[in-house]
Amino acid sequence: MKIRLFLLAAIVATMPHAAADAPLRIAVASNFAPQLKNAVAAYQTQRSDSGKISISVGSTGKLFAQIRQGAPFDLFFAADQPRPARLYDEGFTTGPNQTYTTGRLVFWHPKRAASTALTKQMDQTQRLAMANPALAPYGLAAQQTMAYLNWNPKANTVIATAENVGQTYAMIVTGNADAGFVALSQVLEQRVPEGTFTTVSAAAHDPIKQDVVLLNTGSQSARAADFLDCFMDNHAQTQNAAFGAGSIVQ
Repeated sequence: MKIRLFLLAAIVATMPHAAADAPLRIAVASNFAPQLKNAVAAYQTQRSDSGKISISVGSTGKLFAQIRQGAPFDLFFAADQPRPARLYDEGFTTGPNQTYTTGRLVFWHPKRAASTALTKQMDQTQRLAMANPALAPYGLAAQQTMAYLNWNPKANTVIATAENVGQTYAMIVTGNADAGFVALSQVLEQRVPEGTFTTVSAAAHDPIKQDVVLLNTGSQSARAADFLDCFMDNHAQTQNAAFGAGSIVQ
């Protein structure tokens, strides 16, 4: 009996330390991953006691499903508004969703100048990449853009669908696609030459407002709230200014 009580006491004694050592877990949509990593680095420099921070990158739809299935994330930076709002409505968050940036869609062809109409650029693309509209808001925006422009692929055009806009970008970089729809933040982050991409008119698709929520599925609610406050104060407006503008070509 004494041995059992001793073991139980030892387990209980280690529990607070285990919780304290657990990392702050952040889920982020792939289009915003580079900017979030920069924000995390700045936060850890500012907060010497910030502890470990783990970042999971994926499509908004896939991360949303993981959270609803119990994934222990503390924060969710989505690429849309509806999914964070649903998490709030369904009781997965400690507060309502809030917008941290507004994304812009671009059509990028790394080997061709973007000096012609967007429909003509698409016509000249044999293998066109886009994110899955069912999983990724940038894929849905691409689909809406095609409908807005009344564009239909030619018989020899192949549309390659990736899980998220990060994979879409990778397909173009590696040559597995000739061109495609990606995020303005991606081409600016990678310093893609301006003449090779076209910023799609905001009228061509629904606004890509990206929301963040504090989740109650993780174990670091206080740290998550502190990080989010710091991010919204120091980074959110900067991101909007940097990635919310661009030349528009129909």
